Amino acid sequence: MLDTVYVHIRHMNFWFGEYGLCDKSCNDEITIYSDANRTNKMGCFDILTHISLAYLYNNELDLEEDYDYKKEIEGFLRGDSQVVYDYIYPRDDESLLYQVNHFAPLNKNNHKPTYIYMWTKLSDELDINEIKKCVKILVKEFFFEDVSNVQFLDNPTYDETKNAYDEIIDIFKDEKER
Repeated sequence: MLDTVYVHIRHMNFWFGEYGLCDKSCNDEITIYSDANRTNKMGCFDILTHISLAYLYNNELDLEEDYDYKKEIEGFLRGDSQVVYDYIYPRDDESLLYQVNHFAPLNKNNHKPTYIYMWTKLSDELDINEIKKCVKILVKEFFFEDVSNVQFLDNPTYDETKNAYDEIIDIFKDEKER
């Protein structure tokens, strides 16, 4: 039985929002481990809030090229489900090597997904508590475990986060001036 899982948030944008340097994130990639030393990676997931999906739907997807995907997003946004999953399945022989090694639904070719997205209406934005809530749901859904503790790995300090944020802002300023 698993009591604690460990989570690494893969991008600094989450921490920028967590420390109040910008708006909180609406989309974060996470990796879940069963140990603090990262010797047992359980899985990688991308968590998208309904706000993120609405933005994607309205601003980034093409009506014709992304028609089916837009319909999926629209169905979720208009539907009653609070959480759904979207899957990327292998597209060629090489990507078969990247199928998840935990439980996940098989496609018509009996392949597991290579990546899993969690779409959520549980919150408009993501913070520490929302990530913990989502991780507990993911662990229950894909690993059949009820965990009571979610610990974060590699939490940057405020100063580290601020320095990284300032570096990015400087890069954007330099690019704008060109």
